[in-house]
Amino acid sequence: MKITAASHGGNYNELAKKHGLTKEMVLDFSANINPLGVPASLKQTITANLDQLVEYPEPDYLALRARIASFHQLDLANVIPGNGATELIFGIAKVTKAQKVLLLAPTFAEYERAFFDAEIVYAELTNETHFAAAKIVLATLERETDIDAVCLCNPNNPTGQLISQQEMVQIASLCEKRNIYLIIDEAFMDFLEDNETISMIPYLQQFPHLAIIRAFTKFFAIPGLRLGYLLTKNDLLAEALLQMREPWSINTFADLAGQILFDDTDYINQTYSWLSAEREFLYEGLTGFPELTVYRPSVNYIFFHLEKPLDLRKELLVKGIFIRSCANYRGLSENYYRVAVKSRDDNSQLLSALEVVFSGN
Repeated sequence: MKITAASHGGNYNELAKKHGLTKEMVLDFSANINPLGVPASLKQTITANLDQLVEYPEPDYLALRARIASFHQLDLANVIPGNGATELIFGIAKVTKAQKVLLLAPTFAEYERAFFDAEIVYAELTNETHFAAAKIVLATLERETDIDAVCLCNPNNPTGQLISQQEMVQIASLCEKRNIYLIIDEAFMDFLEDNETISMIPYLQQFPHLAIIRAFTKFFAIPGLRLGYLLTKNDLLAEALLQMREPWSINTFADLAGQILFDDTDYINQTYSWLSAEREFLYEGLTGFPELTVYRPSVNYIFFHLEKPLDLRKELLVKGIFIRSCANYRGLSENYYRVAVKSRDDNSQLLSALEVVFSGN
């Protein structure tokens, strides 16, 4: 059965109300947003440019595209901005008109919704292989010879597992040989300090059927602004995406954000420092519970399996903590969960609450 309705992390207000809690009383581990919050540089820029609200955004976003192109050492024509990564996922589905699409299972649900009219082939990931994807993707491509597009999330959401650059080159080579579009969602790639050794951006020239989607949302903690971008060296694909996009889909402040955030090196370095310490702290804490099988994380969220019959989300919610149930991901049961890496105080609260839940108190 195809997924037709969106269900994501961060939507905890309704559940909180059911348990007599206000939104402010709940500690949200369901949304994978940088806990450092909105960068001060962006707050200052927005404050200084409030008067721009009376003007329409610049329709072609030339300054924004030029800054993104410069950051990635590409040409302006290679950059297509979007109202978040999701708009670009839906846009590329419309442009490619793919009739048969390979997706991971489990993975981010919006790919399936975007390619709603297509036949979906699933590369089924399993706990036996720790949800590794590369081999099963290649095997599926060898078996299914009439695939039109492959859409991969790297690192994958919710499992956090990575396809290495070497493995992705193998996939891209096979796709190029067969004229298959390879769409890679790298929305969480910025959380990897050495992401240039994993990202496929350096291979855009080599693989014309390759398109890469990035987002400012998670790393810079601006989901409310909605800003993403697509990179490709395929001129026909880029032009088609630019032609079909709705005018002024990116608001003025999101446009400004994309022009300045790459330069906020203090915030970027603080993020890497926080994540390096807190991801290991939370991972080690979670692995200390025999009730959990925890998968080693690569970015800012941790995926685990509960080894006993218990509604862990409900148990934690009554204690004022909300985690992401992965029951609605294809291929996962109700005993799979995902938690964001947050501050030391927040992570400690989660571990303390789990200790209480598992002790039966």
